[in-house]
Amino acid sequence: MARQERLRERIMPNLQAVLFDMGGTLEDVDYDDALRLQATRGLQAILARCGLDPGLKTADLCAVVKAGMKKYNAWREETEMELSPERMWSEFVLPDLGLPGERLAAAGEELACFYDLNFYRRTLRPETKPLLDALRQRGFRLGVVSNVYSRGAVPHNLARYGLTQYFQVVLASSVFGRRKPDTRIFLEASRLLELPPSACAYVGDTVSRDVVGARRAGYGMAIQIKSFLTAVADKETDTEQPDAVVENLLQVVDVVARSPGQSR
Repeated sequence: MARQERLRERIMPNLQAVLFDMGGTLEDVDYDDALRLQATRGLQAILARCGLDPGLKTADLCAVVKAGMKKYNAWREETEMELSPERMWSEFVLPDLGLPGERLAAAGEELACFYDLNFYRRTLRPETKPLLDALRQRGFRLGVVSNVYSRGAVPHNLARYGLTQYFQVVLASSVFGRRKPDTRIFLEASRLLELPPSACAYVGDTVSRDVVGARRAGYGMAIQIKSFLTAVADKETDTEQPDAVVENLLQVVDVVARSPGQSR
């Protein structure tokens, strides 16, 4: 309640766009060891079809992928950079198995997309479509800015959920080369919408990536909805306060409707 009062008291930005994180925000996401062990079998099938069978048992390959991803994630957190899927797999995830480098790089996008889609459980939040309908009816421009390993996973899931038509901008870190909280990916999204950052609100589940990044970039509002990934990504040192915390995405409509341009 106190945070909501502070939001009312400060000068509200004239918002014209609402942008969203994907995993953990528009969709619920979680994972566990059993899921990832099962998904590794599909990864083995892709490698074998591409002439890249490392000759490892499923559990051993799962451990290798886990260690490689941990190393890559530590690097990307430190640098706020995102490599192409081709470089990610050949330089971080599977560099020590003696696999042909060019062939592994050629399979990089397929491997990364499979990882994004199968090493996580992904379910559209039930209120997502009503939210997007309400925002579009109010005249907001809509976008997605997502940290993701592959180029194809976000477009694939937006199409699977029937959401593609809602968004004027879909920006993936694997395409742009920088990842949240780097300000450049937020600024690129607002540029593509032809709006100043101050006219944009951003909705995400993490403080460390979403709230901090939107604030650094000068977005008019940073809104948080917590998810399974919040505790995975955020640490005790991530203390930046969002402008609002919502428990249901439909509450975003009321938050951004306080903007002067939406007072109707």
